[in-house]
Amino acid sequence: MSHFREALEDCDLCDLGFKGPWYTWERDRMPENNVRERLDRAVANSEWWEMHLGFLVSHLNYSFSDHCPALIDTSQDTNSNNGTSRALFHFEANWALEEGVE
Repeated sequence: MSHFREALEDCDLCDLGFKGPWYTWERDRMPENNVRERLDRAVANSEWWEMHLGFLVSHLNYSFSDHCPALIDTSQDTNSNNGTSRALFHFEANWALEEGVE
């Protein structure tokens, strides 16, 4: 994963955020064994952000696959991003392991 994160950083790619269910993948729909994760993400570089001032990434419902499809709508009102964050922020999971992170 560290190599993947480095590749995202080297290419200036940031997560676009999303609207809808927090997870994009689900295994075993029985409550006692259910696992949900956000595996799929939409990313873009700063040039894309400048070209598409109004966008919305939506996690859609699924039926046959265990992955939710993602829809990137670039025709959104530029004054409202419907709850998605426009700040370019990178979160590293290792930060949570640092002493005093609270």
